[in-house]
Amino acid sequence: MKGRYLLAVTALVVIVVFGVPTAAWYVDRLNAVRHETNRWAVIEDINGDRMAVEPTDSQVWSELVELNDNGSRRWIGGIVERYGNKWGFRFKPDTVKVAQFTAEGLQATIRMISEDLDYWLNLKWAYVGATVVEIHS
Repeated sequence: MKGRYLLAVTALVVIVVFGVPTAAWYVDRLNAVRHETNRWAVIEDINGDRMAVEPTDSQVWSELVELNDNGSRRWIGGIVERYGNKWGFRFKPDTVKVAQFTAEGLQATIRMISEDLDYWLNLKWAYVGATVVEIHS
């Protein structure tokens, strides 16, 4: 009986130590890529931060699919708007663009935009140098 009790306590400790942080990381990741449409891509910037983009334009969608296939990094952005994900913003779906070049003043990382959101909301446009790591349609 004592051996079973010790085994149960050990299993509980392992679950708490390893399971809870892993579950928290997973929930945090899901919140970062929150989306509303049936067609979305996950982008990852140079810091490894991720977020979902949901372009309404079919040409932009094709470009994101191609980037996912070939692993290229491009400037992905649009008009910044408040949104209820981990980062507090998203690129407005009907403004999402993919660019090889963009104005230096519009270049950022996901974290930079999130940490100074009012600045980027006032500037309107922002682009993140990113790769496409997931496609969902």
